Amino acid sequence: MNSQISGVGGWLTLLLSVLLLVACGSEADKDQAPSYRSVEGATMGTYYRVQYREGQTCATSQQALDELLTGFNQSLSTYIPDSEISEFNRANGQSWQSLSPRFSGVLQAALQVWRQSEGAFDVTIGPLVNLWGFGPEDAVELPSPEAQRLSARWVGMDQLQFDAANSVALKKANEIYVDLSALAKGLGVDELAEHMEAKACTDFMVDIGGEMRTLGSSPANRPWRIGIEKPVAGARSAIQRVLSVSGQGVATSGDYRNFREVDGIRVDHVIDPRNGQPADNQVASVTVIHPQAMYADAYATTIMVLGGDAGLALAERLNLAVLIIEKSADGAFVERYTLPMLAYFVVPAS
Repeated sequence: MNSQISGVGGWLTLLLSVLLLVACGSEADKDQAPSYRSVEGATMGTYYRVQYREGQTCATSQQALDELLTGFNQSLSTYIPDSEISEFNRANGQSWQSLSPRFSGVLQAALQVWRQSEGAFDVTIGPLVNLWGFGPEDAVELPSPEAQRLSARWVGMDQLQFDAANSVALKKANEIYVDLSALAKGLGVDELAEHMEAKACTDFMVDIGGEMRTLGSSPANRPWRIGIEKPVAGARSAIQRVLSVSGQGVATSGDYRNFREVDGIRVDHVIDPRNGQPADNQVASVTVIHPQAMYADAYATTIMVLGGDAGLALAERLNLAVLIIEKSADGAFVERYTLPMLAYFVVPAS
């Protein structure tokens, strides 16, 4: 669908929700059990799902959620020609452009992660995303070194001027192309979660293509259970880890869903803005837990780019809850994680 948000963050449908329902009891117990409702639809080239505990004031509708996401895509999707971000990318350089509060806020977050990662995260990566065939148009062949060099000229957040106080931004050249897909799906999750909280909902899970945010309890009357897939292409039902999460956002980035093969060469969607090429390291997937799904989304992509050692060092410096799954030489998977992540692991029953 044309409202898809894709690119650096690409397909982030790497989390499988494990919703363990309330164990069977007496009919009286069932009558007293809280009622949960699920609303589902399509957005950003994937699905969305909102599961929530119904109450006297807690209620939403398919129409309300669809309208929220339609407005969201109209602002930040590079797949919509007349979206706010598409118009910004077409604007002439050296002219200040007014930004909506949503666009301004996500750009401010992007600048923060860019600085923290020393350039490993960069939303001006759009020319390279498009060049490698992960933007609105497919690429049928590998880009030449010369094409890579020319596109890389326009990558770097120092080529943007941003005035957060006045919500305006300026591109220093016409060719600057902003792609917010490494934060946008997470931000969409946050906006749906804020919608639910505004409706006085205290127990819910929001899920857009595997990026999630939770609050309160699941139907099993405990924190929400979220399964992290084994990072194997085609193995959607295989679970590597189960997390117990409430009141947090969860995002996973990986190399096993969104990739292409051109002339027998695998091309991954995670592009390193520092060298202009697909990230080349042993990291298969990264899961981040953060109060805001937008930041979880951005940090997961950043650590995919940095690789295991540098990514873990960044996560520890920022005190992030991070799970890194790396590929070993013998084809097995090795887990590396920060101390804050330990609190979310569900220990299998012995």
